[in-house]
Amino acid sequence: MNTKYTILNFGPQHPSAHGVLRVILQLAGELIIKVDIHIGFLHRGVESLVTKSHIQQNLPHFDRLDYTSMNIQSHTYYDAINLATLNFSYKNQKLYTLLDEASRILNHLLSIGTHSIDLGHMGPAF
Repeated sequence: MNTKYTILNFGPQHPSAHGVLRVILQLAGELIIKVDIHIGFLHRGVESLVTKSHIQQNLPHFDRLDYTSMNIQSHTYYDAINLATLNFSYKNQKLYTLLDEASRILNHLLSIGTHSIDLGHMGPAF
């Protein structure tokens, strides 16, 4: 009996989950024959790299954790530094919060646009 298999990529569904988890399914009809799991290496080793470097050299690591919300990742790192050194500026805090909210809105727009492309609409991309 010659069985035809279908290969199905399952995930990632969110743009910020790029490289984190990918599951490749081999299907025979509705029956799952084989599962190949690819666990990404996007977040691996960041903690170790941060402990071995100077404070100012660590910022690029946090920018690359989530490429759709780099401002938020950098803001949390700056907050951790400010809390550790007790060097707090409310003027900068307001600016970072404003950038975080703008980044959050852009993340939602990107999510809607990529989801509509997955559904077959090309208008939001252009």
